[in-house]
Amino acid sequence: MRGAPVKVSGRAWMDREWSSQSLAPDQKGWDWFSLHLAGGEKLMLFRLRSLAGRDFLAGTWIGVDGAPQQLEQDDISIDPLTVTRLPVATLPTRWRLNVKSHGLTIETKPLNEASWMGTRFAYWEGPISFEGSQRGEGYLEMTGY
Repeated sequence: MRGAPVKVSGRAWMDREWSSQSLAPDQKGWDWFSLHLAGGEKLMLFRLRSLAGRDFLAGTWIGVDGAPQQLEQDDISIDPLTVTRLPVATLPTRWRLNVKSHGLTIETKPLNEASWMGTRFAYWEGPISFEGSQRGEGYLEMTGY
């Protein structure tokens, strides 16, 4: 019935952009991961890609208790594994992520490799799954490809 309440259950995802600053002149894009680990922890990692090859890495580990821990750049590695060729871009869609301080080594894969968003500022974004030292699900956003 139109206008009647409908009871639903499930999980949702909220993506909140906290900054809309332009990249620095020597940066060409970013790779951003937001992960829900099967053990209840959460992880956000990102890489700002530099034209000169000096990428900036950062991240936050959120424990089961909700306490955040800022990760140091040398604690993180973000490495592309598989490149996908789309009609409009060629970009990595499978990744290996490591967080040494938490013994995390995982490989991600997209639910849909063709999750290209052909908006005014085109980018790739979509849900991912991962396995390795942890299993879970998450979200990946990539720009500048």
